[in-house]
Amino acid sequence: MNGWAFFFFAALLMTGISLLISDAVRRQHELKQMERMRRSRMYYDLYPLVQYARRHNIDRVQIERTRIIFYAVSPPGKMGQFVLEEMKYRPLSPRHTRALTLVLAEDLAPLQEKKWYRLKKYYVMRPNGIRDEAYQYIITPRYKTALVSRKNRVHLY
Repeated sequence: MNGWAFFFFAALLMTGISLLISDAVRRQHELKQMERMRRSRMYYDLYPLVQYARRHNIDRVQIERTRIIFYAVSPPGKMGQFVLEEMKYRPLSPRHTRALTLVLAEDLAPLQEKKWYRLKKYYVMRPNGIRDEAYQYIITPRYKTALVSRKNRVHLY
């Protein structure tokens, strides 16, 4: 029985080490994709919208294969959108969509705060039957309430 316990322990240890190595390699590829995305012409064209969004309270950001949409808390509604086809770009691959999602989180600092925003992955069904991955940063209800009440507060001087 001692031999089996040692074999099981060694197998478990090797599995753990291989998982750590594969995760490190995956993260390295992800960082490389993010750098490529940041230096791309498409991101250069999207960047003015990112700068505009920085000056406002963001309600949510949707990153899909064919478009990026920014929504504001106040005034509520769409702040701006970047449609790739209108700007003469091809739709993003799933890898590029993920890279763009992570780059936007770096450039829009509030999106990094886990207590303020949540990253949600969802799927979009296209008319041709293809299911695309999409991502959405959503404001937490507590933070949204705080922003709205702060804006509506009356200040008497």
